[in-house]
Amino acid sequence: MRKQITLFSFTVLAASAAFVSCKKETTEDNAPSYEVPTSYNFANADTIESKQHIAMLGEITTYIRTTHSNTVAPVLDAQKLRDMFANVNDYFSTPALNSAASLKSKMYFSSIADIEASFDASVPASVNAGANPTGSTAYNGHAGKLINGTRYILVDENGLEFKEVAEKGIMGSVFYYQAATILNNIASFDNTTEVNGLTEQERAWDQAFAYFGVPITFPQTTTGLKNWGSYCNSVSNALAGNSNNGPYALNSQIMSAWIAGRAAISNGDNARRNMSAAKVLELWEKVIAGRFITYTKGAINNIAETATFHHNASEAVGFIMAFKYNSSKSISDSDIESLLNNFKTGNEINIYNVTVSDLNNAIDQMAALFDLDASQL
Repeated sequence: MRKQITLFSFTVLAASAAFVSCKKETTEDNAPSYEVPTSYNFANADTIESKQHIAMLGEITTYIRTTHSNTVAPVLDAQKLRDMFANVNDYFSTPALNSAASLKSKMYFSSIADIEASFDASVPASVNAGANPTGSTAYNGHAGKLINGTRYILVDENGLEFKEVAEKGIMGSVFYYQAATILNNIASFDNTTEVNGLTEQERAWDQAFAYFGVPITFPQTTTGLKNWGSYCNSVSNALAGNSNNGPYALNSQIMSAWIAGRAAISNGDNARRNMSAAKVLELWEKVIAGRFITYTKGAINNIAETATFHHNASEAVGFIMAFKYNSSKSISDSDIESLLNNFKTGNEINIYNVTVSDLNNAIDQMAALFDLDASQL
């Protein structure tokens, strides 16, 4: 009998009895001997839905970026953004996306209102941006466009970049949330009955892996990295420290865990499956922490370049927020709040009032929490 999953649903393909077979599961005390492949090249691996969600986010952020221009940019349509998020009215340019599960249906529930409120607020901001195509129209308390050099960004009244609110918000509350929930609860998925060549547990692990946004031959192949995969690659060597994994460093460590976990599931090796899930989550948190530090440093180094400063600080805030979507996170809620306080005025995030001292304090806090050498990032 298949165990029930209550944290979120996975679509299990309907299949006739001809497609159903049984897979033997081995206990931890009787671990099998099997070969672990060198890439995530597993037969019938199901990564479609996660890749569709990554593509949806790409189209949403591309639409928001139409306002990042020195010309009279279009006014954003809040209903269009909401519809793309809920996947109604066929707004995606790739036809297959328009019939896929929506980002909204996969988002951490309490984050939905925040992302939709940001979509709504982006509309008057884009109107303000269009009022002066070649000049900044945003300032503390007033949404609009910030400019320096060739960088043009659309920000809310507190200086948070709308594109980053959407991108980091969905990366955290959909991609990371779904993947972490799967990995934290992988034992709850059935691993005895196959449907279309996969057990529910194999399919779940595949979807979690695909949310990480790397090719099956990562890190030897780094073409086409998306979202989390791209960020992992950018801090890989710095985060690996004295790792013996050669030029691929942390990239190699996390990919090895993804592959080993999937092989363990297919061979009924529950101990290695659990160890691999924990390893992926441990390293993923380091990616978040490391990328936070690099963006916070970027904000410090561009304190006088307004648009770049606000872009980097907005990214940093998004990475802090991501931590909360992992139920087994290694830092506490009070740690997250303490990090966010460096970006707050009163109870609200306000990038305009953030100082270099605040940013250095945030870097020190993050480095201490994850035992990182910030000077290497």
